Amino acid sequence: MRERIGSPRPPPSAAQLGLGDELAVLGSFIAGPSALAAFAGDAPLNTDDLPVVAYLAPRITYAAESAPRDRLLALLHAVHVQPAEILAPGDDGARLAAYWAARDQFIEAGYAVHATNDVVAMLEQVREPLLAVLRVSPDFGPAYDPLLRMANELARSNAAAARELLGDLATIQPDRPEALEALRRINAP
Repeated sequence: MRERIGSPRPPPSAAQLGLGDELAVLGSFIAGPSALAAFAGDAPLNTDDLPVVAYLAPRITYAAESAPRDRLLALLHAVHVQPAEILAPGDDGARLAAYWAARDQFIEAGYAVHATNDVVAMLEQVREPLLAVLRVSPDFGPAYDPLLRMANELARSNAAAARELLGDLATIQPDRPEALEALRRINAP
């Protein structure tokens, strides 16, 4: 343990953390300065000598009156951010705004999903909601990636259904090569 702590290691790359591009980084913003100020209101500051968050975290986490997903959705509905609040003047914020809309739609869609290892049952739940998210923002990888994995798994038992899903992914996100590569593998003799 001492040796690992003492040895210098390069920090992980942004891609290793799931932040492959600027949209993934900026897409995690949920509130701008004015929304944060309004949200915080007159709440006490969290400081070293008054660590409000540290003292309240166990109660909020373990004796909460609502589920974490309910709190996340409530927070997303309570705060907002505009691209101009975080982008440089003159930068087009349309892609970022679409990414945020897709992120929120993705989280809302996930609210009703029941986890299962059955790829067909999972696809019945998520296929259309995730494709709808990608239609809002083709850049939103968290909707593309699980559909791609499920299509690859589905190819083992139902190649026609996998081809259809991969075709949808390739149409919605033509800049990503993975769906077309998977289609070529399925169609290979």
